[in-house]
Amino acid sequence: MNKKYKLILALAGIILLSACSSTAKTTPTVSPTPSTTATPATLTCETSQLSIQLGAQDAAMGSRGVTGMSFVNTSAKSCTLEGYPNLQMFDSTGKALPTHVIHFGSFAAPNAPAGLVTLAPGAKASFDLFYAAQTGYGNAYCPTSSKVAFTPPGSKVALTLDWQIQPYGGGTIQKLRCGEIKVSPLYVP
Repeated sequence: MNKKYKLILALAGIILLSACSSTAKTTPTVSPTPSTTATPATLTCETSQLSIQLGAQDAAMGSRGVTGMSFVNTSAKSCTLEGYPNLQMFDSTGKALPTHVIHFGSFAAPNAPAGLVTLAPGAKASFDLFYAAQTGYGNAYCPTSSKVAFTPPGSKVALTLDWQIQPYGGGTIQKLRCGEIKVSPLYVP
């Protein structure tokens, strides 16, 4: 074999090896497909997952307090609530009564901010209520509810409880504001 022929074969081999080598380098690599089964974040409780429980009622010096009102997770899944519940009072015919919700701290932690509460199945998120009774308002009269609707934070659907309350408010006869109820943020009991 002559030198020229050997040189051509060697160059052809080098070119062939280079081509194979560069093909290997430019071949796209297949990366794994991103997972779509990541653990979902805990979801906000839907009203259908909850029930409402009346707390312990107490009266003193012209006011009424209720501690431990609770939303109970009746579902099989954990969920979260954060903030303040909303309330609406109704009379015996189903007509809405004046209801003015004012946010305040709970009796146990008066300055506590609203925080996220995670409810495992069967767990409770509690809140407290406080309202003025008729004492100090002379002959002024505010209506008594037959039912009170409680809407969990983040929801538009309420849970209704048969409950007769007669909240006053405004501080004086001249500034009477019927239906004024102070509500605490949700907390873990």
